[in-house]
Amino acid sequence: MGKFTSSKKTYRVDPLGLNLPNNGFDNEELDTADNLSGIVAGGVVGATTDGNLIMNEDLSQSITDPIKLLDLISSSETVERDFAFRTISEFVLENESFTQELIKPENIRKIITRLVEPDVQIRVSVIGTFRNLTVVKEDICETLINLDILTPLLSNFVQGINFIKTLNEKDMKQQKSIETQHVLIQAVALINNLCEVSDKGFSIVSKECKSILTTLFEVLINNSIFMPELIMNISEFLTVVTDDNNELNATINNELMLQLFNIIKDSTTMNIRLKTLISTIILNIGQLYNKELVIQNITPILLSTFQFNSISTLNSDLLKSLNSAKDAKLKYDQLVAEQTDDNNNNNNDEKMGMDENSNNNNNDNNIEEPIDESKPITSTVDETIKKTPKNIIKNAAADLVQECEKQFKNQNEEWKDSLLAQQSAIELFVNIVSDAQQQQPDDSNPYDDDDDKFLDIEDGETEQSQQILSNISKFIISTPLCQYLIELLNSIVNFDSTEFGKLNIELLPNISSIRILQKRAMTCLSNLLITFIPKEENVQKILWDLLMKIANKSFTTNDIDIIEMTTSSLWSIMRTNSNIGFTTEIEIKNLVELAIKSPNSIKTNLIGIIGIAGQKPYCQNILKEVAMFLLQCLNKDLPADIISESLNSIFDIYAEPNVNNIVKEVSLIQHLDAFVPIIRNKIKTDKKKLDRALLDRLDESRINLSRFITYKKSQK
Repeated sequence: MGKFTSSKKTYRVDPLGLNLPNNGFDNEELDTADNLSGIVAGGVVGATTDGNLIMNEDLSQSITDPIKLLDLISSSETVERDFAFRTISEFVLENESFTQELIKPENIRKIITRLVEPDVQIRVSVIGTFRNLTVVKEDICETLINLDILTPLLSNFVQGINFIKTLNEKDMKQQKSIETQHVLIQAVALINNLCEVSDKGFSIVSKECKSILTTLFEVLINNSIFMPELIMNISEFLTVVTDDNNELNATINNELMLQLFNIIKDSTTMNIRLKTLISTIILNIGQLYNKELVIQNITPILLSTFQFNSISTLNSDLLKSLNSAKDAKLKYDQLVAEQTDDNNNNNNDEKMGMDENSNNNNNDNNIEEPIDESKPITSTVDETIKKTPKNIIKNAAADLVQECEKQFKNQNEEWKDSLLAQQSAIELFVNIVSDAQQQQPDDSNPYDDDDDKFLDIEDGETEQSQQILSNISKFIISTPLCQYLIELLNSIVNFDSTEFGKLNIELLPNISSIRILQKRAMTCLSNLLITFIPKEENVQKILWDLLMKIANKSFTTNDIDIIEMTTSSLWSIMRTNSNIGFTTEIEIKNLVELAIKSPNSIKTNLIGIIGIAGQKPYCQNILKEVAMFLLQCLNKDLPADIISESLNSIFDIYAEPNVNNIVKEVSLIQHLDAFVPIIRNKIKTDKKKLDRALLDRLDESRINLSRFITYKKSQK
């Protein structure tokens, strides 16, 4: 239930290995589009003074024939294997032709054997290579599983987890503990990627996890002593492996669940994304016991993610940090350019001086200056240059560039974590609301050839199921979720993301994330509005205006999903309050023209809206056009929901005697008479293909059709 789309990250090489403290992957788990401009100090792309690396570009560029790397991975020399895998892990992300060579089965098998490499750094790079490969070529996952990557990979996973569970906080500073966690960070991320794509992989991993699931929970409970990246990766993995996996989930007892819940409930310092991930795990497992209670307990945690405002934070803190980094880089470049000009001028002056004084120098060639032989000449020169005022200023500027870019990077990571937490919470609410609206499935087929009995069948389990689900719906309605979604969507809709992206291209990945968030929020709001519409008219008006803004923007971008959701929500509001919404004839005329061109999923919603608006006095002059459109929708080849809604709209608009002149003009009754046997035949033909609710709706429309024809014929 709690599964949601993860944000897959890639492994990037650590150039200094795992030997230095604080030099790990905790700052290297970056999205592929993360780099602002690279660190520019000293002219080393991607290298920082604190030992972190964004991209090992110098290493990659030094390889003239990347294919030779595949020979080095089997070298007996540890240094050569280390070099090979560090470089291969980068090439997977950057060199498509190399990747095509790499994915040949014989090469994959060679690399899989290195998953048990005794050298930890090499093993990390090997797992990181496969991790990157599953990101850039998702379809490779099945091949990897068929080549038995999971046996050595799960061995690393299980052994590592069983080792770190025995450690205390003091032990975490030991080298072996650090190395083990680095291996686990990559291994868990790779296993997660495989499970998300492959059902076979999911099944294999689920069986293996039975023995360590309790241990994984204990690691999360003691999360503060482990590397944050490891805890985050384990949490992401558990959201996937516990999704719809009752056999595995049953191995977790209530006590562990309660301990984990108390950790996230009471913590004031835990990363909000981590809280959301753990809430998902608790929901996945907790619904085995008391789903309703679990939802009530985690909802406040999920709602807390709405405290983050992605637009205001992007527009203020993050943009300010970005501009500071860009300004610092510009000043540094200016200093470098000025120094280059000065050096060129000095070289010219020196050359001229040498020509003028060449004779004097020859005369004085017997005079020797004292030389400090304790230092090499080049070292003395370098130190002299470094101590010049301009170099001191330039070095300070380089330090400022690093500081500003590091600040931007950290703030950007915090922004992404907060947005992902909010998106995950919204996706959980989507699942909760959708599940609350579903009835218990009925595998039996209650329909026989006598279609007059369609509506006489009752499901004995339906009443109980609906009661349970309605309790969850009532609880969700009682929360401020709807208000939060409206505020979130309003902030996004009123933000000119296109113009912002043009002015700040470095933040385009953030804009893409916001657009994904908007779609998730719109899905949640649309599902929520199916369950209830706020009673307050001012809230209804705010909702209507918001949905119209989103719909208008979506029509310009042809976003079918958003259009379908907004039109469905507008229709829901009009069903609750028919006095809200469209007020002019031209608006309804445009809706008819739009419905004619729309795909079926949108057409159904527009027909429903037209059916309500068509009853208003301002539509009298276009009722003929409306009738002709609705009759066109009575086609046996169209989906059942379109037919049903078209008939319902006809019943609502043309029932009263004052429109009988239109009814006669378009021969409405004659067309409907001819459609009676067609709809009866469609029900018989499709009754085994349609779901129960839709079949009942279509059959109800059939019954009402006969009644409507009789009623209209009785009118004088």
